[in-house]
Amino acid sequence: MQLEKVKTFILWVLVGTSLLLTFALWTNRPDFEENPQDVVDSTDLGGDEETMASIVEPTSIIFRNGSNYFGFTDPNDRQSLYQEMQSWSLYDLRTTSSNGPPSENNQVELIFPDAIPMELAGDLFTFNDEDDFPEWGFERLFITFNQDSNTMNVIFLSAEGDQQATAVINNSERYGVLWEYLTTFEGLTEYSRVEAEDKPIYIPSNQVDLSNISIAAQTINSSLMVDVLFSNPDIVTRNRISENEINYTDSSRGIMWVYPNRRTMEFQDPLQTTYEPMEPETLLDQSRMNINDHLGWTDEYNLMDITINATTNTVRYQMHYEGYPVFGSNFSSIIEQQYRATELHQYNRPLFSLGNYLGEDDANLLSGNDVIDNLENSETYDIDNVNDIKIGYDLTYQRNADAITLYPAWFMDYSGSWQKIDFQNKTQQREGTEDAMEAD
Repeated sequence: MQLEKVKTFILWVLVGTSLLLTFALWTNRPDFEENPQDVVDSTDLGGDEETMASIVEPTSIIFRNGSNYFGFTDPNDRQSLYQEMQSWSLYDLRTTSSNGPPSENNQVELIFPDAIPMELAGDLFTFNDEDDFPEWGFERLFITFNQDSNTMNVIFLSAEGDQQATAVINNSERYGVLWEYLTTFEGLTEYSRVEAEDKPIYIPSNQVDLSNISIAAQTINSSLMVDVLFSNPDIVTRNRISENEINYTDSSRGIMWVYPNRRTMEFQDPLQTTYEPMEPETLLDQSRMNINDHLGWTDEYNLMDITINATTNTVRYQMHYEGYPVFGSNFSSIIEQQYRATELHQYNRPLFSLGNYLGEDDANLLSGNDVIDNLENSETYDIDNVNDIKIGYDLTYQRNADAITLYPAWFMDYSGSWQKIDFQNKTQQREGTEDAMEAD
């Protein structure tokens, strides 16, 4: 009996201690309140974070040996060399006036898709000094050789061609890397130079062997984009307009259209009406960080162009596959953002990413020389309106198979708009594809 009383007493002591501890926890809160934003995970589309150096790449690297021109047979080798060059140390940057491109018989030319602000050169390349960069942009970069000293000059030529910024690479090993390409041509193929009205165009002279490729399409759930684009996703309503169009809106922040038949989306904030021109480097960096925030780089995308004028701050990134650009209609291969007063005004992109390889079959392309011959003798095109020519992939979404098919083809920038060149059945390329491949 006495033992039972002791057990009861101990039990009441334990209960009392528990109540005291609970009261102490309730009445002694920390001196800070938890920030809800610290515990909310950012939306993740399943892509990567990108740096400025990884999204701004040259579309071509051209090796000039006398009157002969060469480029990489495999565009992946071009990307590898460029990534290596980004780590090379550049010294003694100096800005001077210019009379245009250098005239040396042995040189390397890097061609970028649009004018790149010189303020971003320090993000793309390694400068050993704290340099003051000029305010103009460059589309072409040249490397020339000083054989007596085994050094190289790196020349950033302004888009207008009247200014240049020159730095020095003082490293015989780096010198040897480029000089070997210029003398052995290993991994290179002959290119033809086409004198365009603005700047010369370089394309592979001979036929390039590529295949039609099928790839599984991995869906990006549209609800993720609702979380990205709307400040309060809980009040967003979903409306099916038709079988191939759905819109989402919160009646104030904006409206997002989703097109299931082609796996794309378009967003616009109609209330964002204040427009202020942005500096190109600010626009590009803000856009890159915005897409990084939701890991929106779901495939390989590189800068395509920057447009800043009286009405728009727009930047576009183009999908690439195995180093080749991918062209498709209605934002199926383009990420586009437009800003007003530094706030996101429009955002258009694919709602899929490239998945597993499914197979391929043969495709035939004309040689570059044949392409030029056809364009010069064409009754449809005026060669003077051609600003650039390149091989790329024509993207088609196969909805019934939930797959993407990439068809190799020749494309050209014709009067400022990229489109597939119509060979009028002169090749065995796929018929029936829309000619116009402009993203909008």
